[in-house]
Amino acid sequence: MFKVNESKALIISAVGAGVLALWGGIMATISESSAILLDASFNLLSAAVSFASLRIYQLTQSGSSRHYPIGFFAFEPLIVVIKGITILILIAFAVGSNIPILLAGGREPAIALMALYVFPAVAICLFLYWVCHVGYKQSNSDMLKAEKNAWFINGVISGAIGVALLLVLLLQGTAVGFLDRYIDQILVVLFSLAFIGDPIKLIKNGMRELTLAMPPIEHTKPFFRGLRGLAQEYEIEIVDIFIAKLGRKTWVSVYVDPKRETMTFKSYERFVDDLRQKLDKPYTVTDVDVILKRSPASKSANLVHD
Repeated sequence: MFKVNESKALIISAVGAGVLALWGGIMATISESSAILLDASFNLLSAAVSFASLRIYQLTQSGSSRHYPIGFFAFEPLIVVIKGITILILIAFAVGSNIPILLAGGREPAIALMALYVFPAVAICLFLYWVCHVGYKQSNSDMLKAEKNAWFINGVISGAIGVALLLVLLLQGTAVGFLDRYIDQILVVLFSLAFIGDPIKLIKNGMRELTLAMPPIEHTKPFFRGLRGLAQEYEIEIVDIFIAKLGRKTWVSVYVDPKRETMTFKSYERFVDDLRQKLDKPYTVTDVDVILKRSPASKSANLVHD
């Protein structure tokens, strides 16, 4: 089975993106293809973000510092937000620069040069997507999740250039052969707009983490499932729960009220250890606090009794 850790996956992704950006830039200059230029721009963006993500990964592994007492985990959602914003800017640039060409009558596609570019580009995008996907499955890293999503978009855009080639070849010599001049620009605009939801989702999820909002249900479900079983086992009532997530780090505070009048220190300690063990399985890095607190129902019962 192929194994790749997060650091290695980010290095491979960054180097691959740099190679594709250089290759795409050269081919876009020679062929004057807007679609290849868009693809090369995505690759250049991916290379820059991948190298930044690698540096952030190294920082998160270094622990905390005097100026960052809770570590560098906030930089992970920050780079995801930056990547989402940059992709949106790139999409806006692609659409804005191609519509005037479209309205001006299009441009004759350089079929041979586009064919020379598209096949190796698609193959490399698929390989890099697979590397990031394997790395994400092993590390559950949000940065690798953003990387593999970006390579998926990149692969589809590269594949769209191949579709453009097929359409050009099919249309040549037909009554609608004049549409060849518009295929390149139309595909850029359509695919740019089709994937506009992905960077918006990246920005939304990253901002939720940076503002310490409750994580999505798929992240909290394993925790609630495990906590429910422990509450029954130890005969305690869950009074309140606070969960926050920054990158790979999850903070959990659980307020509990023992149903019995007394709870021994050993019982409390065992409950905390069991809870941490359950959290270590679905989450990468966790910080768990368990606080004893009377529930409102218990307080009301005591007032009535008094």
